[in-house]
Amino acid sequence: MEISLLIGSLILLVIVGFHAWFSYRILQEVRHENSLYRGAIERQLRLASLPHVYCDIQPLADGAGMHLGIYNIGNTPAYDVHIDIIGAYAVEGMDIPTFMRTFVQPRFRKYPLQPDKVGYYGVRNSARYPLLAYQKRLELPLKIPATPVDVYALLQYREVTGVNYHQVYCFSEVNEQGNYRANLAEPSRAEIIERLHFYDTDDAKISSQEKALPFALKAFIDLWNHSMSVRFTLLEPEGAAPVPSVQEI
Repeated sequence: MEISLLIGSLILLVIVGFHAWFSYRILQEVRHENSLYRGAIERQLRLASLPHVYCDIQPLADGAGMHLGIYNIGNTPAYDVHIDIIGAYAVEGMDIPTFMRTFVQPRFRKYPLQPDKVGYYGVRNSARYPLLAYQKRLELPLKIPATPVDVYALLQYREVTGVNYHQVYCFSEVNEQGNYRANLAEPSRAEIIERLHFYDTDDAKISSQEKALPFALKAFIDLWNHSMSVRFTLLEPEGAAPVPSVQEI
């Protein structure tokens, strides 16, 4: 009798233990699924509340030159838009002394412009715009002497909370009409980064905390430091900056 009671108690204990373990596993799975669902909802809400901005180069309406178009195709504004542009040249196509004599104001022809390690140098420019509303595009005329081999652009902008996003573009492969197309957008989707401040008349400085920057961004900074301001060229005799305009998409 005692043995039967003992066996029955053990069986009951096993059943109760299994039920408790099974209930705990179900509860954990429900919590995990709720966490995944909540995370997915939060990501969707965040994506819906972010500005979605990209760049492209297009010819001007009158056919006289090109402009860099900055498009906000999202549903929220982009704030503190900062665009840095480099028109890049190869010393094999035009050496620096020839470039200086042809396109640079006489008083700036002793500027210490040097090619980078792969033989590229450039002309750089920066522009800021406080707000780019959703479903709007910002048109920035490209004032670059001669026809560059490539055009690089670093786009930075903030969302309403102040978080800063960035993306690096490279435009090349000029077609028969002389128009460029993007062959690089890195990262493929704009990512968060601490705001980098560039001034077209100054070289960029990278702090020790910024040495782990993405490769495309470090390459942009290196070319920036082997470029000179468009203000020093004959295109900008008075140092005037190109005036952007905002249009409907």
